Amino acid sequence: AINPRSEGPHHLPPPGTPGAASAAGFGGAQPPSNRFVSPTHFDEAPVALETQGLALQDKGDYAGAEIVFRQCLSARQTTLGQEHIDTLAAMNNLANLLHDRGNNAEAEKLHWQCLQSRERTLGADHPHTLASYNNLALILQVNGDLVSAEDLQRRAWLTMKSSAGPSHPDTLSMLNNLANTLSDMARYQQAEPLYRELIDHLEKLVGPENPSTLAAWGNLANLYLRRGDPWSASTIYSNCLETRERVQGKEHPETLLALNNFASFKMETGSYMDAEALHRRCLESRMKVLGPNHPQTLESMSNMARALHKRNSFSEAENQARDAIKAHHLVLGKEHPDSYESVAVLADILRDAGRPDEAMPLYEEALTGLRESPGPQHPSTLDVLYQYGLLLKSKNQTLLARRIGSELIVGSRRSLPPDNADRRKYESFAESLR
Repeated sequence: AINPRSEGPHHLPPPGTPGAASAAGFGGAQPPSNRFVSPTHFDEAPVALETQGLALQDKGDYAGAEIVFRQCLSARQTTLGQEHIDTLAAMNNLANLLHDRGNNAEAEKLHWQCLQSRERTLGADHPHTLASYNNLALILQVNGDLVSAEDLQRRAWLTMKSSAGPSHPDTLSMLNNLANTLSDMARYQQAEPLYRELIDHLEKLVGPENPSTLAAWGNLANLYLRRGDPWSASTIYSNCLETRERVQGKEHPETLLALNNFASFKMETGSYMDAEALHRRCLESRMKVLGPNHPQTLESMSNMARALHKRNSFSEAENQARDAIKAHHLVLGKEHPDSYESVAVLADILRDAGRPDEAMPLYEEALTGLRESPGPQHPSTLDVLYQYGLLLKSKNQTLLARRIGSELIVGSRRSLPPDNADRRKYESFAESLR
């Protein structure tokens, strides 16, 4: 499935504090916006731990950063109490780091705890609480609860817009995240004007070549690709990648994200040789810059397998897919949604390599997990259902294929608009089985 990633770090610290989103805060050369170093109660040891954790996070040493963030949170809970403003800031930082590592279950639990404490101690409309709304929404989005995520993000954006103004960096970060959620829900007509509003503010505020502006353009290109209009995305993708390489360097993590998305565009438009070369370059650079255990490196491993599959290099694609599954299981665990998607990639390869009996249990394994999280209506789940349905149809297992077709109809009608290309594809598949 073509699934370009949204650009920008997304997480927000309490707005208006050192380390909060700057004008370049959701994709720029400024420090990432998922940090907070501004204690109201000075305690040298936790502050040093927090600074150390943020430095490790910048280097991509997520495992090391997690250890330090946990130490910082424990120290603040001991010295300041469970609901002190700085304790909650440390909890927020740890939760964001866990999200980045793919540990979404614990991240969601911590964000709920942080949000409830901030609502109780600061009030629902306090900037710190709004940051928690935003960060919790990102976890819910990953877990497939897009409706709840949208509700939290829209509330946070409108409140921040009213209190801080439409051009405030944190308002724009929240606008970016809301537009991403709407795009993920295939509500493209609602998401596109939000991206346009975001780009307009950023070009006036920080300029057209600022990394934040490029991130917003990249997300708009993702929208065009997802809605089945790749040619509208073509110039945006190439311009964004060229500018990021010039401004940030060819191996900057944000440049590599733009490279990954450009490779996805090449896959969608049938330029499989170009897509393979771009995904290979992205994987090699992410291995070098981020390390073999970074979630984005794992993503590149699966994308490389997809690219080789499209080139009919089935043996190499299979080896790459099996390596990706092992890495996902090691780093994220067998029950992580990304792990199940990596299993589905291997199933696709084996099916098209003429080994349907080996693909069948892999599809069933992947769907067992994906139906649970991110859920039966999520686009990723629907795509795996469709691929499984194609296999069943080819094996003349019509009854089971019809059940899959019915599940596709129900799920797509609940989550995709009537004019969505994937929804029409699923309806056509179900109709072909009658």
